[in-house]
Order: sequence, then C-alpha cells, then structure tokens
Amino acid sequence: METRGNMTTVAEIIRIIDSMAPGRLAEGWDNAGLQYGDPGRSVSTVLIALDPTRKAIETACSAGAQMLVTHHPLIFKPLTQIDIRTASGSVIDLAARNDIAVFCAHTNLDSAAGGVNDVLAEIVGIESLSPLSVALAPQRYNIVVFAPKHAADSIVEAVSGTSAGTIGEYEGCAFFQEGRGRFVPGDSSTPHTGEPGRVSTTDEIRIEMPVAEGDLDDVIRRIREIHPYETMACDIVPLYREKTDEGLGRIGRLRRENTLAGLAREIRETMGLSCVKIAGSPEMVVRTAALCSGGGGGMVGDFLSSSADVYISGDLNHHAALDIAAAGKGVIDIGHFASERPVVPVLSRRIREACEKKGFAVEVIAWEDEPDPFLYIQ
Repeated sequence: METRGNMTTVAEIIRIIDSMAPGRLAEGWDNAGLQYGDPGRSVSTVLIALDPTRKAIETACSAGAQMLVTHHPLIFKPLTQIDIRTASGSVIDLAARNDIAVFCAHTNLDSAAGGVNDVLAEIVGIESLSPLSVALAPQRYNIVVFAPKHAADSIVEAVSGTSAGTIGEYEGCAFFQEGRGRFVPGDSSTPHTGEPGRVSTTDEIRIEMPVAEGDLDDVIRRIREIHPYETMACDIVPLYREKTDEGLGRIGRLRRENTLAGLAREIRETMGLSCVKIAGSPEMVVRTAALCSGGGGGMVGDFLSSSADVYISGDLNHHAALDIAAAGKGVIDIGHFASERPVVPVLSRRIREACEKKGFAVEVIAWEDEPDPFLYIQ
C-alpha cells in the first residue's frame, strides 16, 4: 500500500477511480489520467469538479484539498511550453505552487458503467440501457512457444506476475502439447541439439498461454531470457475481442411515450435548465432515445443508424440538426455543461464510499456551485 505514515496517497485515490472508470476505456485521442502532481503525495481532502479551471484550483485551496479530480483534462494536447499567462499555464502554475495534484477521468468515465452517460440517462428517464457505441474487450493474444519438455514449467514460471496465463479468476493457465520438431542448423549456429548443416529432429513441447496486449513485449523478453534455444520459435496469435456492456453513449426505452417538445420540457424542468434546443417535429412521438453526454456531434452517425427516435446531447451544430430532422428523427440539445455536470456529486459519493470501505480518512467534496461558462439571456 502506497501510504506515508497513515496517510492516503494520490496513487491510492487514482486506483479507486480506475476501478470505477478504467483507463483502458479512454479513447485513443484522449488524455485521461494524472495531469499534474506526485502520486506519492499524501491526501486528506479531494475536490471533485467538471473542469480544471483556475477557479477550481482556488476552490480546492480554500477547501484544504491536496487533489483535484475533474472530468475534463487539464492538458489535452502536448505542451511545448508552460506560459503562466495562458489559461492552462495559469492553472498548472497555481496547482504547482499549492502542491495540488490534478487528475481527470474523461472518456473512460463517459464509457464506464455508472459513469457520465448512465447518470444522465437516469435523470432524463431512459431504461433498458445499452451503449450506443459498444466498447470491445481489451486485446489479448495467445503466445505459443516451442521448447524442450524439461523447460516447460520454467517458461510458465518466468512470466508469473504478468497477465500471461490468466483466464478469468484462474492464473498460471497453459496448454502443453508434445510433438517432434525438425530443423537444419546454419553453419554459424550453436544449436541446443543437432549439428550445423545436418537435418535434426528432437522431442519438443508446445506451450500456449493467453496474454494481455500491454504485457506482450515483457512476456516475450522474459521467456527469451530463460529459453534454452539459441533462436526461440514463437507465434503470437490475436484473439477475438468480445463486445462489452461499456462504451460511449447510451440507447434505451423512455419510461413513457412522449412528444419531442414534451420530453424537452420535462428535461428542462427536471434538470433546472433555463432553456434547451430541439430540432425535428415538436409533435413527433418519441418512445426510444439515445444520448451522449458532452459534445455529442461525433456520435450523430451512430444515432442515425440506430432505432432511437430522439438524440439527447450537447454542443450539436447546425448541420447535425439538419441531418437529424431530415431523417425524421428528433434531437434535444441540453448543452455540454448541463449534460455532464450531474456526474460530479455522483462520482464524489462513490469515491467517498470507496474510501470509507478501505478505511481511508479522506474527505471527498463535490464543487456544488461550479458555474456553467455560458450565461443564458432571456
């Protein structure tokens, strides 16, 4: 356990969040994870917010927090310099001067079960949920190695502590198959058996184990280090990636049939919004809905190819609205901030409960009055 005395660390809070929103679910273009700070930093108070703004850091300071957890990344694109006159540079500077770690759970929290999209779906009344864009299980491979029979157990033991040989709740899994190998050593070779230039055969065993993509290079290195052959024969076979119950967006059945305008009014009132935008016929009947929290423009195609009647999202542009209306469907744009903000108190509660379960003396605070960057003039 990474603690300093009896204090909880940033790394331990990160592990809690990763159990809720695994980093593997983040999109390839995203920059989820630790944005700034020391993983070994002691933590007694954590502030949860939507955006890593200067005001968020100031609020964290006022609350005595050592860690700020946000949905949006502080550093989205690679930095070439940190100019404290810029918005992001100012935040990094203030976080550094106050020793506040900044961590974000972005598209991984969007895709995760119980994450941003599930929270929004509960509020707007969508049931029987499934992802609008299904995430695939992590890529795994079968590594197949040929070796003398006496080396089989040593090879399996060499990769212990990695994902190699792990199938569900079982570890150290391997398949052995005996056979006979044939080869002709080269003139400059130093074969384990046989002679250069002459056909050789020998009893061998085929060793097959599953391994996660992230461990593949390390597993190959470990096996090669103890393998008795001068040149190790090894096959890497990609395995089928199953669909999961995680992914971006959600689609499901509305709790009750409504019109597009009626559903829009209900959402506005339930969420306490000053206004929402719709496109499509206001009187069209809607029974099924899809949603994507935040900027949902990138998933309009998924919605149009789905069975959903209406799309609920934020930051949708003029042309997306035209395409949706032309398809005879409807859209309700509730705004980027409004679609994501509800996850803040939920994430705060979940982290707090996880800390209590682990016996961590950590106060977890949701920033209750975080402002929407847009003001709506009526």
